[in-house]
Amino acid sequence: MQTAYKFKLQPNKKQVELLEDWQHKVGYVQNRSLGDRIATYSNTFVQGDYCDLHSRREVCSAYLYCDLETQFLVSPLHCSVNKSASLGYPWKTDNPKLRRAKPDKDGKIKPFNPKRSAVELHSSWLTEFKKSHPEYSTVNADVLQQSLRHVDSAFNKFFTNEAGFPNFKHHSRVGFEFKPGTVKINKNYITFPTLGTMRFFNSREIPSSWEIRTVTISRDIDCWYVAVLLRDETVPDVLPKRLEECKTIQGADVGIKKLIALSDGTMIDNPRFQSRSARRLEIRQRRVSRKNIGSNNRRKAAKRLAKVHQKIRRQREDYQWKAGKQTAQNADITVFEALNARGMMSRCKPKKDETTGLYLKNGQAAKSGLNKAIADAAWYSLRQKTKHQAAKLGNLVIEVDPKYTSQECPECHHISSGNRDKEKFICEVCGHSDDADTNGAVNQAHRGKQKLGIDSLLVVSQKVTPTKPARQEASSVPRDESRNPAKSTVKQRQLLLLKVKSTPSQSKSRTKSKRKVLEVQYTQLSLFDSFDGDARESKTKTS
Repeated sequence: MQTAYKFKLQPNKKQVELLEDWQHKVGYVQNRSLGDRIATYSNTFVQGDYCDLHSRREVCSAYLYCDLETQFLVSPLHCSVNKSASLGYPWKTDNPKLRRAKPDKDGKIKPFNPKRSAVELHSSWLTEFKKSHPEYSTVNADVLQQSLRHVDSAFNKFFTNEAGFPNFKHHSRVGFEFKPGTVKINKNYITFPTLGTMRFFNSREIPSSWEIRTVTISRDIDCWYVAVLLRDETVPDVLPKRLEECKTIQGADVGIKKLIALSDGTMIDNPRFQSRSARRLEIRQRRVSRKNIGSNNRRKAAKRLAKVHQKIRRQREDYQWKAGKQTAQNADITVFEALNARGMMSRCKPKKDETTGLYLKNGQAAKSGLNKAIADAAWYSLRQKTKHQAAKLGNLVIEVDPKYTSQECPECHHISSGNRDKEKFICEVCGHSDDADTNGAVNQAHRGKQKLGIDSLLVVSQKVTPTKPARQEASSVPRDESRNPAKSTVKQRQLLLLKVKSTPSQSKSRTKSKRKVLEVQYTQLSLFDSFDGDARESKTKTS
């Protein structure tokens, strides 16, 4: 089993200067190798796999020949034998002592491949680059090699659709990763190669049985942090449950007013941390814009602004981790909507007057508030954190198509935009009423059940079953109009039931008159006393 702990570092002034210098140098190596991968990747679409279509031979970018023995020049164009990278020498010699190939399941070792991979190409280029630039010798060699592996893993995730296309990094966002076995921890002291010993806030005790694997140093706006990856082979991993073992399934509808609405009626509020700090962000941003560009005062003001963003980010992450755990442990399978948040936050199409040629209002000013609320909710990161918490419990998280989940009735499956009235859901056909978000979560649970093809799953939903049936007179029960269910007394009663308050409250009169003003308040139980459709008149007459 693996786990990671994050601690706050306390480097001295010399170590801080060395770390900042490493960020510039490692960032340059990482961005240059990334630029080479991007250029080589784009060239494969422009000029194909070969430089000379007549000879159909691959060409080396450094020596411009195909065969090492004949050294025959084919074309003056610069391309690469490797389709992934161009920097570095593309061939390697067979040295059994340096080979690290491990045998497969059958005990066979793969045959030697003289062509280098993209990481090996960049590694050979880095060796020659450090000879021509001796100032890079101050950086630990493992840190530079790990940065090249990060570039390669980023491209592999892009081709496997696990992440987007890799982008260049600013030097302030560059981190350093040390290989396993190179870092030692003793109480609240941690020793790095080349950097030396640093103090850190040992906020979590590291068990002695856990082995220290990779250690990563990162920089935030306030200080430096270290992340330690730990592994213990004796602790088994939590395996995900098989579909046959799953018994319950629930839907989780994400929104803006309510961050998560579960199918059992549980509502998790959206604290809206960014809107709470909007005024402070506005003031800090104004102070930054009033300072001269490049001045120390502007740099200080920008740091104060970044600290506000850091606090918002930490508040949101902490709240989402707790909300994700609460959601994941509620059922064996949790169903989310596959929402396209980026498409929901896209700009409105411009409207142009055909006669005057001027642009008209397209509603983008009103939509900007919605875009900020969607970004503040961070639905994707919430779903990822819920998946992580569910994996620790062995539960599953799936996604379904979000079409018409808020307009479909779970009882009769009637789909209509008229079923939903803001936060209320009342079916026009069968009269089923529920909270709109809870109703959408129930529909998601049913769709997830259909997607998995398991009919035995129990949908976690809220069913209102009164313990004692209300006393009703046969003459006072109204009859519904079957031809027009939208105008039936059942729907009117359901609308009234959703509007009334659940607890009585007394409002204070602003006038100073001695006369007492009676204000009648209703409860949900008072609606069941009479079913004549006019509960207010009956209540005032009795009073």
